[in-house]
Amino acid sequence: MNSFSTEVYNEIITLFPQLEGLNKQDTDLLEFTFENDQKTPMGSIYIQTSDDDQIWIRADHPFTTYAVDSVEELIYIIGGIISNEMFWVVAYDEGEWDDSFFALKGHEMEMEQGIEYKILSWDGSEDQLIKG
Repeated sequence: MNSFSTEVYNEIITLFPQLEGLNKQDTDLLEFTFENDQKTPMGSIYIQTSDDDQIWIRADHPFTTYAVDSVEELIYIIGGIISNEMFWVVAYDEGEWDDSFFALKGHEMEMEQGIEYKILSWDGSEDQLIKG
């Protein structure tokens, strides 16, 4: 892997040693899969780097791709998701994708009238569908 991808990988496994070796081998960029054994709608998590040193995270569920600003933010998101303290939220307007974002457990979300929010949790216990 290139130096940026190696740095991202090393920071991930320093804080989450259980994830060591889950990256695709013999690639220039980081391609990382963290399987979700719970078989939830969120599914597994995928982390990738790009040629221009960007970090991306996504899940199996459609419309969950997210550009991460820093390794620190990535670590925060991974920790929040796998501890069920952070949820992926996918918003739909009349059945069409509108927005995707993260929400912290226990924090009130700002909701728009007529928008449907699908809350996705790592273990599935907090999954919800909320209409704004």
